[in-house]
Formats: sequence, structure tokens, C-alpha cells
Amino acid sequence: KQSLQEIWDYVKRPNLHLFGVPERDGENGSKLENTLQGIIQENFPNLARQANIQIQEIQRAPQRYSSRRVTPRHIIVRFIKVEMKEKMLRAPREKGQVTHKGKPLRLTVDFLAENLQARREWGLIFKSLKEKDFQPRISYPSKLSFISEGEIKSFTDKQMLRDFLTTRPSLQELLKEALNMERNNWYQPLQKHAKLYRPSML
Repeated sequence: KQSLQEIWDYVKRPNLHLFGVPERDGENGSKLENTLQGIIQENFPNLARQANIQIQEIQRAPQRYSSRRVTPRHIIVRFIKVEMKEKMLRAPREKGQVTHKGKPLRLTVDFLAENLQARREWGLIFKSLKEKDFQPRISYPSKLSFISEGEIKSFTDKQMLRDFLTTRPSLQELLKEALNMERNNWYQPLQKHAKLYRPSML
């Protein structure tokens, strides 16, 4: 299972998701590619001049919900080289907000569902570290890193982080609430599930 996850993540590495681009009638691959080129020209003109943007495939995500949905389906772009995706992701950090015809957009990496969930689970811890200027980052696919006493420390799971925190009491105190909240968020659904299926005492 782990090997299959790694293979699937490798397959998805060149992919980029664009959220918030309005849908149009008669949309096809070439029109979506023109839309993407317009977004790049509008937001990252230097990137458009410097980089050879080679797209392998571009399409809307499959329709999974009602056709009357308000939000547009996101666009999945597959670049020939993963470096192009990385440049596209770095550019918004330097520019700030990305827009399409004046309306805000969002760019994200394409992840296997398990890794996307793993990244989300770092959320509260990431926020606490960011508020205290530890310069946290979540690197591919779901590894948390931050600066502690001048060194970059990296963790692939929360147990590794907990083990490390035993050597840093002040940092342990800082993240105590976030770690407890993470644990409670995990435990509460189990409690609810157990109540639903608890056999009656007859």
C-alpha cells in the first residue's frame, strides 16, 4: 500500500490545481490553456518571458456534484516538467494574491488524498509555530519543518514531534494546547462512533 501511494504521488507531482476560474460554455483543452496563459501573463509576466511553459494536459475536475453548484470546478494542469509547477507555486508567494480578470484565484499542489489529510492535520501546530515566528513549512508531501535554536528540524509525523519536544520544554509548552486539540479532534469522532454502536445492557 505504501509503495502504491508513493507511486501515485510521484505520478501526480507535476500537477497543479487552480481554484476559482469561472466555467464557460464550449470549454476545451485549448481554451483552458489560453486561460492559463492569460493568468500567467496577468500575474507573473517575468515567468512568462523567462520560462518555456510546456503543458502536457489541462482539464476541469470531473463533475461530482449537482450541475447547479455555485462554485466552478477547479482546473488540473499537468506540466511536462515538475520544475514548472514549482515556479508557478513560488511566484504567488512573492506577488501575494493571484487574480484572473481582477478576481482572486488559488493555486495548490495535487496530492494523494491520504497526504492531503496528513498536511491538514499539521494545521493547528503550523499556526502556533507561525504566530511565534518559527518559520514553519510543510514540504512535499506532508513533512513539517521549522527553525529551532538556529537549526531546521523536520518531522514526518506527530510522534516524532512529541519525542523532540521532550528535549525542548519551552517549545513543548507552546505546542501543548495545539497537540491536545489535535488529539481531541481525533478522539471525539471515535467516542461518537462508539456511542452509536454500543450494545444495550439488557
